[in-house]
Amino acid sequence: MQLKRTPVTKSFRSIDPQFTKTGVRRSNLIDCLLANRISINQLEDLRDGITPEELSIIIQRIYDLNEKFILDLSAVDGMLRRFNLVKNNNRNYEFGKKIRKGFRDLDDKKKKIILAEGDSWFNYPIILTDIIDRIRMENNFALYSLAAGGDWFLNMLTGREYVEELSILHPDVFLISGGGNDLVGSKRLAAIVDPRGNSNEYDESEWAKKLISDADKNSTPLDVEKFTTGIQYLSKDFFALLMFFHLQYYSLIDGILGKPDKPGKFSGMKIITQGYDYARPSHSKGFGPKLLNWYIPFVRLFLGHGSWLKEPLQLRGIPDENDLHQKIVYSMIYLFNEMMIDIGRLFTEKRNQPNVFHIDSRGLVDDNGWVDELHVKPKHAMKIGDVFIKCINETASATYKNVYVVSKF
Repeated sequence: MQLKRTPVTKSFRSIDPQFTKTGVRRSNLIDCLLANRISINQLEDLRDGITPEELSIIIQRIYDLNEKFILDLSAVDGMLRRFNLVKNNNRNYEFGKKIRKGFRDLDDKKKKIILAEGDSWFNYPIILTDIIDRIRMENNFALYSLAAGGDWFLNMLTGREYVEELSILHPDVFLISGGGNDLVGSKRLAAIVDPRGNSNEYDESEWAKKLISDADKNSTPLDVEKFTTGIQYLSKDFFALLMFFHLQYYSLIDGILGKPDKPGKFSGMKIITQGYDYARPSHSKGFGPKLLNWYIPFVRLFLGHGSWLKEPLQLRGIPDENDLHQKIVYSMIYLFNEMMIDIGRLFTEKRNQPNVFHIDSRGLVDDNGWVDELHVKPKHAMKIGDVFIKCINETASATYKNVYVVSKF
């Protein structure tokens, strides 16, 4: 999969000095976001009309790297890229066979053309069953996949492969899973934690606190002890990155659906996003007596188990007393999912129709349900896939807890 990359052509200082509704320069709002001192109203102002150039500036300043280095760092290449291509080529060959046999029938609303873009939760390229594998089993679905294990959400937006395929396929449903690799790929987790555990950045984030106060804790319980402990280890850069994801997802979906008063050609398409469950920091190689789990040591050795979560936290000198590493990850994943749910709410309320849904899988997987630090065993991937299938087939109704979020396992 060759990503199409668009370089930045202007420096930060050469951005037009536009003013927002609050009378603040957009460049100043970017400064506030990066410092985690931006109000909700200011974040909304920045979000309205956010440009690819501004998004590029934000991520460069969060990572303290230039765009070319970031794109090189996040690129999927080598053996992993080849495995991704093999799996997608097989999937898309089957898609083509269905189409050539006359699958598309505009009068049959049960038949769905689906486009999937995402990371390893959608394309686990070796051995394991992933979410898309389950979705493709449905006879009334024809699914085209752009997903790539190891892919960063930044790459998906920069490559823009989904734009071309949307125009060609005109899918009924667009599935997107991204953000995990941006957070923890290439040991990035070490750059967004406070090793002393005395961060007050959550208290400074009006937006993050609202995400938690708005959370439906009856459906997705908040473990207050885990959250309040873990959140003290997240630096301002984590909150800046979380807001960056918010801006990216909002820009992506807004560009696809169009404005309420000027809908785009895909305004009727269903968009389904995917969060993650509480990943497990670990160095364990997974050797043991259970023959059914023979593949786990192989996967862990092949993918560098421990390098995403455990090692970066150890690199910063954070001890794992009282399961502290898990609590840090818990707070990150809880906030990430609430951010995604908020995106669904924004578009549902903005357009007064349910187009955007989020699959919430928090709490699905126990300690023994993980193949490695980030990926679940096949039975859990199948279970999450079942929820996607339910969401794809049904229209929004009272069976959904909040219309825009689905978590019925």
